[in-house]
Amino acid sequence: MKRIGIITTLLVALLLVAPAHAQSPACQGLEVHAAQLTFPTVAIQFSVCDAQGNQITTLDRSAVRIIEDGTPITSFTLESQTAHDGQPVQTVPLVNGGTFTLVTTGASIGIVFDASQLLNGTGADAGDHLGAARAAIEAFLLEPGDPPPPRTRSPGNMERVALFIPADQPAQALQPDGLPGFTQDRYAVINTLRQNLPVRQGKTSLNAAIQAAIDATARDAQENGGKAVVLVVSDGGDALTGDSFNSLISQASQKQVQIVAFGVGTDKALKNNGFRLKQLAEATGGIYLERPDANGAGSAFQRVVQSQPAAIYTVRYDTRIIDDGKSHTAVLEVVTPSGTRSYPFPLTYAGVTTGVTLAPLGDVLLRQYFMFAIPIAVMLSLLLTLMSGVIFWVSSASSGITRGKTRH
Repeated sequence: MKRIGIITTLLVALLLVAPAHAQSPACQGLEVHAAQLTFPTVAIQFSVCDAQGNQITTLDRSAVRIIEDGTPITSFTLESQTAHDGQPVQTVPLVNGGTFTLVTTGASIGIVFDASQLLNGTGADAGDHLGAARAAIEAFLLEPGDPPPPRTRSPGNMERVALFIPADQPAQALQPDGLPGFTQDRYAVINTLRQNLPVRQGKTSLNAAIQAAIDATARDAQENGGKAVVLVVSDGGDALTGDSFNSLISQASQKQVQIVAFGVGTDKALKNNGFRLKQLAEATGGIYLERPDANGAGSAFQRVVQSQPAAIYTVRYDTRIIDDGKSHTAVLEVVTPSGTRSYPFPLTYAGVTTGVTLAPLGDVLLRQYFMFAIPIAVMLSLLLTLMSGVIFWVSSASSGITRGKTRH
């Protein structure tokens, strides 16, 4: 018996299914994870993202279209399952019998640590402010414990962290040699802070470091499909002009980067410059804390750092295509803010038995035969019976008239 298969569906079902703790790439347009046809119902499971690579988790039915052989299917259902901060990892059963691990995506976090000896101050106002700043960063990144576990909103795909150390010399690199980029290894970041931190000796260029961190963090977030946060830990000692300050706010807002600022340093420095850090953080939707303790730093993480939700959608409809030996096409279309995404399914005679089949043409014709032939046969039978009765009545009447005339 001929069978017709959605060939691409079977291949897609084997691809795109990431392990639970694998680092997921940014969403690539419209991704179909599985499809199955149990005649007459077709089920397709997919995810979709916007132009920035962020998954769309609030898709409405009106944004979905199914087209078979150029004809829109108007009757279909749309269901969704979503991984979010409250349930960051979910195992979703697929319609083809497999499973898909749905995970949130952790944020990209750029940490600008103004690690200069000037932070400690001199004279009566001196203190280990470098140590306090380091402790605040550790409390931001780690939960209490022995050993302390990483603080995260997305355990299935953790936050990515990078360090930026403002330079006091033109040739200095902003990022430590042992930690040149973003990493999910939280302990590598902590070890760099404790053992390999390049401490500056003079006045640093905080403004340039924040600019670089905003750019790099936004880029990493877009590449990995997460949100972007920059943590600035400083006394605000780089005197920002009005233009450069407004430029930072504009840059962060344009690139959708939230800024968290910890004011750490001498009383004098914070009094003179701390308000700038506060304005910078609040203007980007973040928060400012002055000399936060461990609880305050951890609370800042929970308040600002958010994971990117993930969703998988299931659309179901009844197909009108039968196995007539011809080629057919089904198209899934999804309207997004950045345009319409489409995924075509060639419905072609596969020549082999597959798990996706359409109704055999013979079965359809046989079913149609019984649907129409039997009622017609009954009607013909009734008509013949009626005609026989009429003929008999006419014959009987004629016979009676003839006999009457004979008697006279």
